[in-house]
Amino acid sequence: MRFVCPNCGGKLNINDKSATCIKGHSFDKARGGYYNLLVGNTGGIHGDNKEMVLARRAFLGGGYYEPLASRLSQHAIAHTPVGGCLLDAGAGEGYYTDIIERALFDRDGISDVSAFDISKDAVREISRKNPRISLAVAGSYHMPIADGEFDTVINTFSPLALEETRRVLKMGGHFIMAIPGEMHLFDLKSVVYDTPYKNVVADPALDGFELLIDEPLTYKIHLENSESVRNLFMMTPYAYRTRPSDRAKIEGLDNLTCTADFRIFIYKKS
Repeated sequence: MRFVCPNCGGKLNINDKSATCIKGHSFDKARGGYYNLLVGNTGGIHGDNKEMVLARRAFLGGGYYEPLASRLSQHAIAHTPVGGCLLDAGAGEGYYTDIIERALFDRDGISDVSAFDISKDAVREISRKNPRISLAVAGSYHMPIADGEFDTVINTFSPLALEETRRVLKMGGHFIMAIPGEMHLFDLKSVVYDTPYKNVVADPALDGFELLIDEPLTYKIHLENSESVRNLFMMTPYAYRTRPSDRAKIEGLDNLTCTADFRIFIYKKS
């Protein structure tokens, strides 16, 4: 396991039920095989709740974002050396992590893939999908990872903690990031909001990184029933901040054709 103690940065010694560092900080092993390494964890819900995690699992299980997952796995293979190690930072329920890990495993016969998310419910989902992935509950702005530990870091729609991402990458390592494009889910927003807005795509330049690839990926998806439409809505940030009267518009839809619009950026740590 490549995770370290979140309190002191020391190596974690693993036994059947816990992980302990030399200074005596101890972390219990959950039934799913992961550790809660979230600094300042005081209970309660962090990140996506169970309803959102289950909605994401159901929606992504329908294959609607498979073209994106396929491209990310191809890039991961191209930019991770044979026998190298990869981190999914803010992995959500692990849809992309699982596909990427299996692609690397098929290539190498082994894999060294780690992932974390701030949501305990999301990490549980990853543990059910793929026991080969090393897992922790943790946050992007305090990654329990040693400096220069990974060849490749993946970020799909998660908050970008730039300094931490740069810190945990090896020199010359690669950072693969996927973000929503300008028109992503504009059709969905057109149903919900009176004045829908396009997404703002920021300047892709990142301090300390060389941008190698800026790849757009746009296609149409057709949601055949009301459950699929609701699952898509519930896995987006709009579910947090939409008024009940606007949410009711989603409940009344029995199908929707929608634009999936992504940008994939590949960087090299310079």
